[in-house]
Amino acid sequence: MNRNLAAIAALAIAFAPTALAKAKKPPQDQQQQQQEENAETGGLPRYQPFPHNIIFNLVDLSGKAPAKDIWLRIDSTGRASGSSGCKSWSGIFVIGPDRLGPRSMPAFTEQQCTPEQLAYEREFWAILLNGPYWDTKGDELIMKQYKGAGVLHFQRSL
Repeated sequence: MNRNLAAIAALAIAFAPTALAKAKKPPQDQQQQQQEENAETGGLPRYQPFPHNIIFNLVDLSGKAPAKDIWLRIDSTGRASGSSGCKSWSGIFVIGPDRLGPRSMPAFTEQQCTPEQLAYEREFWAILLNGPYWDTKGDELIMKQYKGAGVLHFQRSL
């Protein structure tokens, strides 16, 4: 009985390092991407500043194009303004390295809208007011919902 236990323990010890190495090793594509990013930044995490003082027009919300003009602009002090289709608004946002959120509820000026436009606007605000993750790619600003699948795709205005 002791011989069997000793044999099992020896096998477990022999295979444990390779199993741990496989579990800790990221997939090849992710590992290569991390190496390229680390080479570009000297091993430091990539940081990009938020694109302040630029007007961004909404291109789509989770794949659905807006019926009305929706845009936003946030300056370097966090003051924001824009149009969400049925409302003109202004407020102050706190901007982190990859997330943003309102310091308080923005002020609104209402306009007439259809029920469909109001539903679209509710989705827009559900993402924007709940601290979305933000990222930029060229002239695009992308905001992903903190919890959920909502995504706002903005394009830099000319």
